[in-house]
Amino acid sequence: MTQKNNFDPIVINEINLVEGTLTIQPKAHLTIVYIQKGKGISIYDDHKVPFKKGKLFVIPFDTKYTFESKDCSLLIIECPQSFITQIRTEADRIETCDNINKLTYITHNYHSKAGCVFNDELDGVFAEQLLHNILREHHNNAQDYLIIRQCISILLNLVARNLIQHDYEQINENRKAQDIMKIITYIQKHISQKQRLSLDTLATEFSLSKNYLGEYFKKQTGVSLQDYILDYKLKLVETRLKYSAVRLKEIAFELGFNDESHLSKLFKKYKQMTPSQYRALHQKL
Repeated sequence: MTQKNNFDPIVINEINLVEGTLTIQPKAHLTIVYIQKGKGISIYDDHKVPFKKGKLFVIPFDTKYTFESKDCSLLIIECPQSFITQIRTEADRIETCDNINKLTYITHNYHSKAGCVFNDELDGVFAEQLLHNILREHHNNAQDYLIIRQCISILLNLVARNLIQHDYEQINENRKAQDIMKIITYIQKHISQKQRLSLDTLATEFSLSKNYLGEYFKKQTGVSLQDYILDYKLKLVETRLKYSAVRLKEIAFELGFNDESHLSKLFKKYKQMTPSQYRALHQKL
């Protein structure tokens, strides 16, 4: 059964596959696919990943996914930029968990792309309840979408929390991994505050010497501290270029680059094209 209203800020579909195949390549800012029942195979980026009831996929913009099944039911939620912006605004107003601001991290994480989000079984049950509430509100033709936005906000926070736990386990299954995740969380939270990301400040914040902090971070993550900070900043730049009309000068100022020219040179070095070329390419899609 399919529910769709051309005036809705989001599109919610229920799709049943019986000896069938579904291919999607979403243009929405955020697309969630939840397996309500059944099992099958998902295919994306040359990967084949089995799925079953309870799996939740967070699909990046314009990424092609194919779902194959003999019998399954999928719930698909597509949220445009304006809807996510409203969720962020409301989250900031009530000072909720900052995981809602980690959308880039969520959509590009291997586990969310593979549908393997929930490390905590009870969080998986909670997520299912939230999705059922979203579907119920949609079927009831809710007009203000407040409950739907709040449910999606909580869902994204649950997803982010579980992904961080996954990454924590993959980096190291001991106390050191927790320390690294604290450092990474601190960096992401203060990514726009250049002074708070200096080696001196980080060393003081985590009670480590400057030399040891750099060595320790690289040993545990495989990348240097400065490379991680730059890579995360450039991912945020990509998001700004794709989904907003904010000028490059303002992006450079927001994320602590020296100036627009400095950001342009770094972006071209690592992305093999200028920011303006990147924006033109992706905003045409």
